[in-house]
Amino acid sequence: MKIRDLMLIAVSAAALVATPALAAGGGGGGGGGGPSASSSRIDPVKRYQQGADLLKAGNYKQAEKAFDDVLDVAAKDANTNYMMGLTQIGQQDFNSARKYFRNAVKYDGNNATARGWLGAVEAKQGDAGKAAEQKTALEAMKVKCAAACAEAKFIDAAIAQIDAAVANPAGPMLLSGEMTRLASATDGNAAYLTASGLINEGRYEDALGSLRQAGYALGPHPDVLTYQGFANRKLHNYDVAVSYYSAALALEPNHRGANEYLGEYYVETGQMGLAKAQLVKLDGICKFGCEEAEELRRWIAGAKS
Repeated sequence: MKIRDLMLIAVSAAALVATPALAAGGGGGGGGGGPSASSSRIDPVKRYQQGADLLKAGNYKQAEKAFDDVLDVAAKDANTNYMMGLTQIGQQDFNSARKYFRNAVKYDGNNATARGWLGAVEAKQGDAGKAAEQKTALEAMKVKCAAACAEAKFIDAAIAQIDAAVANPAGPMLLSGEMTRLASATDGNAAYLTASGLINEGRYEDALGSLRQAGYALGPHPDVLTYQGFANRKLHNYDVAVSYYSAALALEPNHRGANEYLGEYYVETGQMGLAKAQLVKLDGICKFGCEEAEELRRWIAGAKS
């Protein structure tokens, strides 16, 4: 598929600094600028950012409430589970922290920082075997990643965190250093823009690294989730791709990009009936037509020829 120009030209600095609030549900990432806002009953991006700000300020109870609101609409979001785990560390509730870090790792096995925290908490809770499992997973990630990978420093830091906790499980566990990994909306938009450029270049593995950084900063954002699905689909990680498309559509059912890309996935995997159903849905969303519907129409027509 031809990736459309995705906000790499003529994006104002002001648009990147603000919390995203642009044309909702455009192709791929929302139609221009940074990611667009969600239309869920709560705005999970805004509430996630509130939680991050409260966490930075050390207001752990209020941060917990914010992330709990986000989990009400995005229970399987790895980043929100990770952040909720951090709020529990702040409150020294290690048993609850372990639960949320386990969820973060379950929903994103490549989340090195969550694995580091999980391994450290397992050690602190007296389960050195479970801690070792996380270290083994991180070492495997390191072999695959190599020194040039964007996650390399986080993998190393996570391994070091587990080693320290295993060596001294009774030691203090505090929110400090880069392992906390709290970022701003500005950081998230910048990472998203980087990812869109990498996708345009066909560098899908690298794009996923940048999208992970965007997710840390922005939380469960339909645009970010859509591109995570797209990049995984291009890497033939089809089940993972569909899970991201589904997550995006759960938050924004009329997201044009997610609907288009899901339809393209159906074409790509020979499920033409479902692809046509996606096109009908897109035509209903785009009352006056849109590029996403036309692109999916071209995919379906091409599959017939």
